Amino acid sequence: MSNLSKTEKRLVGDLLGEAFEAELAAALEDVESAMVEWRRGELRPSEVQERIHEFHKESQEIFKTYNYLEPLLALGHAVELEFIPVAQIPQSLRERIGELRAVVR
Repeated sequence: MSNLSKTEKRLVGDLLGEAFEAELAAALEDVESAMVEWRRGELRPSEVQERIHEFHKESQEIFKTYNYLEPLLALGHAVELEFIPVAQIPQSLRERIGELRAVVR
């Protein structure tokens, strides 16, 4: 990210924050559905606990993606998985992000 302008760095950081929240929210949907199923008597508490455990593992991977991966690669990941629309990417970075999306695929 060292060859980005200050404005681009700030924007990439903001987009990564949005993507992190969006991906985490998507992962939480499984926990939410497990709780609903449990309340309806469709799941045992141990099954809900297993879904929470799986969420915890997934959330750790999401954290690593957005905090340890090279920022533009993480942004390519977020765009490829549609957590960030391409339209939000600055025109100056779209070609690079497009190339990185291919790596993510």
